[in-house]
Amino acid sequence: MFHNFSHVRSDERHIMNIAQKATCVSLILSVMIGGAAVHAQVPPATTVPPAVLGQWVTKNHKGVFEITRCDDHLCGKLVGLNYSDDIPRDQTGRSECGLPMLRDFVPDPDQPDRWNGSILDPNTNHVYQARMWVNQSGQLKLRGYLGIPMFGQTQTWLPYRGHIGPNCKMST
Repeated sequence: MFHNFSHVRSDERHIMNIAQKATCVSLILSVMIGGAAVHAQVPPATTVPPAVLGQWVTKNHKGVFEITRCDDHLCGKLVGLNYSDDIPRDQTGRSECGLPMLRDFVPDPDQPDRWNGSILDPNTNHVYQARMWVNQSGQLKLRGYLGIPMFGQTQTWLPYRGHIGPNCKMST
């Protein structure tokens, strides 16, 4: 009279196991789909204020830097030079034209209008920490420093509106 229900319990465990897996897959899919919807609505953290991008002439008007997006950060290279004889060269003998000198600038987590990265000094080949931002007057402020910003120097660059000719030669 006793029926062997052990196979039922085994079947129930199998069904419960399948149900748990289905629930887990469903949860993962809903998170992925929901995450994609949230991601599509939130602008990327590396949104660049248009004022930072572009060409900037240095304080002594001897160089023009172009600041652009480079993947998930900002970078800048020397695109214009004010020279009369031979094109200026860095310490290793490379032409300074096109030299990437502003590197890996990312938004400052505490001040979203400021960017932290590094700057190369082509005369010494040293790389310094740097911070840049655009002030209310539309001037680019670039502060190079060692260790902490308090021990540094700030330069003011202006938007460049001139022409750059062959070999990075700036119009005079």
